[in-house]
Amino acid sequence: MATEVKTMVLTPLDIQKKEFRHSLRGYNVEEVDSFLDRVTQDYEILYKENLDLKERLDQADQNMARYREIEEVLKKTMILAQKNADELRQNTEKEAQLLLDRARIEADQLNREAEQEAVAIIEKAGRQAAAMISEAEGKVSTIIEEHSRLERHAQVFRMRFRALLEAQARFLDNEEENQREEEIFDAFDDSAEEDNDDMPASV
Repeated sequence: MATEVKTMVLTPLDIQKKEFRHSLRGYNVEEVDSFLDRVTQDYEILYKENLDLKERLDQADQNMARYREIEEVLKKTMILAQKNADELRQNTEKEAQLLLDRARIEADQLNREAEQEAVAIIEKAGRQAAAMISEAEGKVSTIIEEHSRLERHAQVFRMRFRALLEAQARFLDNEEENQREEEIFDAFDDSAEEDNDDMPASV
C-alpha cells in the first residue's frame, strides 16, 4: 500500500474565520463576506464528500488486504495438507487447486470491482471539484468586472467634481473682480461729490 502524503487542507471553519485587512480602496466588505459565506457552504459540501470518499477508499483497501490474506491462508492450507496427507495428496491437490483458483478468481474480481469503484469515485470528485472551481472563478471574474465598473464611475465622478470646483473657482474670481469694480466706482462717486461741495456757490 502506498504511503499517504498528508497535506494541510482548508476546512470550512478556516474559510469562515478568515479575516482580511481593510484598505482605503478595498473591496466591499459585505460583498466579500457574502461571497465567503457561499464559498464556505459549497466547500463544506465538497469537504464532507471528500471525507466520505476517503472512508470508502480505505474500506476498499481493507477489503483487498483481507482477500490477499485469504489467498495466503489458502496457500498455506494447501501446503500443510500436502505434507500431512500423502495418501490423499492427489485429491487434496486437486481440491486445493480448485479452491485456490476460485479464490484467485474471486479476489481478482473483487480487486477489479474495487479499482473500478475507486476510479469512479475519484473521477466524480474531480468533476465536482472542477465544477466548483469553475463556478468560483466565474464569481471572481464577475467581482473583478464590477470593481472595474465602479472604478470607471469613480473616475467620471472625480472629473465632474473637478470641473465643478473649477467652475466655482472661476465664479468666485468673477465675484471678487465685480466687487473691486464696485468699490472703485463707489470711491469715484464719493470723490466727485466732495469736489462739488468744495466749489463756490453761484451768485
